[in-house]
Amino acid sequence: MREPVKLVTGPHYPPFAADYLPSKGLGPFLVRQVLEASDYESTIELRPWKRAYREALENKYDAVLPYLETPDRRDQYLFTDAVFKANTYAYVSAASKIDARSVDDLKGLVYCNPLGFADSLALKKMRSKADIVRVSPSSLKSCFEMLAVGRVDFIKINHYVADYVLHYMDLSADKIRSLPFVVERISLHVMVPKTRQDAQALISSFNNAFLEMEKTGQLDEWTKNYLETINPEINTAPE
Repeated sequence: MREPVKLVTGPHYPPFAADYLPSKGLGPFLVRQVLEASDYESTIELRPWKRAYREALENKYDAVLPYLETPDRRDQYLFTDAVFKANTYAYVSAASKIDARSVDDLKGLVYCNPLGFADSLALKKMRSKADIVRVSPSSLKSCFEMLAVGRVDFIKINHYVADYVLHYMDLSADKIRSLPFVVERISLHVMVPKTRQDAQALISSFNNAFLEMEKTGQLDEWTKNYLETINPEINTAPE
């Protein structure tokens, strides 16, 4: 009998991952269901995002989730098909006078994106030219706290996570607003270290089961039920 797949995820990223959510988040919940359909047992633990990434490479875990696919990460990991897709926006204080209409209009600003969270190519290019400044605390909660007191100008995050972070921080949604353009279109994946002996087999099994469950509508049903359980007042669901 093969060993259970040891999964690891990170904190403060609701509804996808958080220690205060059932099953440690929607991401681990769905991924474990897909693995079970692929005849893999699994366990789930939670670590800080950068530590989760590093410890998976040290063979302490078999897979880490959910992560954006980036060139640097592709050097060390294999990626499943997208488990979630979403648009990310720049969120500013509701009282902010910022009136940006495109990513280029964000020049000269300070934004918050926590440790272990990836930037879009556009923002990375702007940072390399010193056109924009990134602040990276340990959590999204800290980002929203910094936004509230004016220490940063905006937060780059997708709208699903923004809704749930506000809910769990007990913050009013009318305290922030999103600027009227998409910063980036993201997809979130399970990553398997290339050093794992059967990494490609695990990826292929997962993708096949995920596609089949997607076709039957099972994933949509589980997602809807999960989100209604944690907060029936929020109607939006990840794709």
